[in-house]
Amino acid sequence: MSSYYLRYLRGEHEAVWDDLRALGPIPGHLAEDAGAVADETMIRVAQHVARIAAALPELGWVSADRLVAAHQPPTDADDTLVDLLVDKIGALPAALEACLRRVGEVWFAGDCPALYLTYHQQPAPRSMPPGPEFPDPLCLGNAYYLGYEWEQCADPAHFAFALAPDELHKANISGATHDIDLPDAVADPVLHGVAGRPGVTLVGYLRESVAWGGFPGYSFAPDLAPEALITLRTRPDF
Repeated sequence: MSSYYLRYLRGEHEAVWDDLRALGPIPGHLAEDAGAVADETMIRVAQHVARIAAALPELGWVSADRLVAAHQPPTDADDTLVDLLVDKIGALPAALEACLRRVGEVWFAGDCPALYLTYHQQPAPRSMPPGPEFPDPLCLGNAYYLGYEWEQCADPAHFAFALAPDELHKANISGATHDIDLPDAVADPVLHGVAGRPGVTLVGYLRESVAWGGFPGYSFAPDLAPEALITLRTRPDF
C-alpha cells in the first residue's frame, strides 16, 4: 500500500486528510507517515500566508496591533520550544504541531477599506457572525503562545488551546476564541468556536482561509466580497 505521504505528493490532498482523520489517534507505526503529510501541508500553508502577508500593505492594510506583523515565521527557537511542549502536554495533533513548526504567528486582523475590514475604523458590525460584516481574518498563535497558555492551565487533562480570537474579537467586539482540545494524538483536530463551521478541522479551516485570501468569512456571502479580494484568493494546493 502506498504511503499517505506519497499519495499526498501525487495530489490526493483532501482524500489523504480524510483518511488520516478517520484513524482517530494515529497508531505509532503510522506516526512518521502522517507527520510527513502534516509537515508538507503546513509548508504550503506557510507559503500562502507569506504571499498574502506581503500583499496586504499594498491594499492599505494596517494591523489591529501595530506591534504585531501580519506574519512572523517560526525560528529554530520555536522548533525547540515545540519539542518541549510535546513532552509537557503529552501529545499534539500532527497538523497543529506542524503548523507551529512551519507557519508560525499569523495576524491578519486590522483595518483595510479595500477589503471592507474594520477593527479601529468604522462602521462597527451590527449583526452576528457568520456573515459579510465578519471577514474572519486569519490569525494563528505560535509556539510561545501555546507555551504561555499551557503554563496558565489549571487542568492539564482538559486544556483548550486558544489558537486564535473568534470572529467577534477580530472585529474588536467582545467575543471568545477558536480552540483546540489538548492533549490529542489525532492527525487533524477540530477547531472549536468557528462561526458557521461546526466540526471544522484545522486543515479544513486553513484550506477555506487560503481559498478566500485569508478572509474566509466572505465565503458565507461571496456576492458581497470586495473586488480587491480577488488578488489574494487562490485554489489551495494542500
